[in-house]
Amino acid sequence: EIIRKVTLPIVMPAIFSAFLLTFASSMSAFAVPAFLGTPVRYYVLTTQLYRTLNGVNQGYGYVLAVVMLAVGLFVLAFNQWFVGKRKSFTTVTGKSSQVSLVKLRGARTPISVGVLFMLLLIAILPLVSFAVESFTMVTGNYNPSNFTSIFWLGKGSTDIANGEPGILRNKYIYLGLWNSIKLSVCCAFVAGTAGVLCGYAVVKRRGSRLSGVVNSLAFFPYLMPAMAFGAIYLSMFTQKNGFIPPLYGTFTLLVLIGSVKYLPFASRAGVNAMLQLSNEIEEAAVIQGVSWWKRMVKIIFPIQKTSFLSGYLLPFISCMRELSLFILLVTPANRVLTTQLFQYNEKGWNQYANAINLLIIVVVLFFNLVINKLTGASIDKGIGGS
Repeated sequence: EIIRKVTLPIVMPAIFSAFLLTFASSMSAFAVPAFLGTPVRYYVLTTQLYRTLNGVNQGYGYVLAVVMLAVGLFVLAFNQWFVGKRKSFTTVTGKSSQVSLVKLRGARTPISVGVLFMLLLIAILPLVSFAVESFTMVTGNYNPSNFTSIFWLGKGSTDIANGEPGILRNKYIYLGLWNSIKLSVCCAFVAGTAGVLCGYAVVKRRGSRLSGVVNSLAFFPYLMPAMAFGAIYLSMFTQKNGFIPPLYGTFTLLVLIGSVKYLPFASRAGVNAMLQLSNEIEEAAVIQGVSWWKRMVKIIFPIQKTSFLSGYLLPFISCMRELSLFILLVTPANRVLTTQLFQYNEKGWNQYANAINLLIIVVVLFFNLVINKLTGASIDKGIGGS
């Protein structure tokens, strides 16, 4: 009775938010269904959309995109209705919080081993598998004679992948790497800056209808399936339509769609940072006649630098590993690493694809480590409390 009438009503917003995020991610998924489902003819909306827009029935593809967008709108509207019908989700108590420790006794070791095993299984083993497979001539054969470095350092052989050189000697891989880093930096700067401003506006007008609208609009791109989002931009910018320029095939279009798509991550970090900042700090500056620009640059941003910079880091990492958002919009001139990985996989060159996957992971971890060491910013600080 207590769980049904007290506990569940209190935690229901959090439960529904988790469902909302999971549902949106699943609807947007393209890479996993494409890699695992396509070989066995198991299709989902995203893979069907990719097939139709790259085939002869593009109109059908745009219909699928509209359906996916409608689903995102419905989920957002339902979330607003569900949350809006409650006055508050805050509990007030006069007691200080107290952490209760559970004595596991003899179960501590088995539980620790089980958790460690799960971490190794879901985090470490896949990386080891990618690394090993990228050095095998024949997939699945782990005989020492089957191992080779040709897919990393080889000059290329006519009997292997049409003479494709190893990824560390392939100029197109370096071009894709440069495009990926450049695109991620641009998207992170645009989305991160917009997220800071959005977080400031939402928190300062917190409780107003306008604040709720801005907050919802900033979050909406997350609910839009990335493949459908790319299809909409493809239809808008393929040719000149009134004041809309033909941006298809340009780097600008990739920056534009990436910045909009990753705005929810940056805005959550911005809102979280501003919620942690007391109003008295800015009010004191206002009394002293400090302009808004100086308050942001000299006071607010330095105090919450770590949280704000995490709002820049989230779009950067997301962009580096993004596939479904860019797969419909890239051209040979502005290819990125993830689309190259997908193309290699489609051709059946799995060793090259595994090597590129590892390269992406190494680059992401490197930038995350460097930024964390220099500024203290990290992903968990960007999304914590949001």
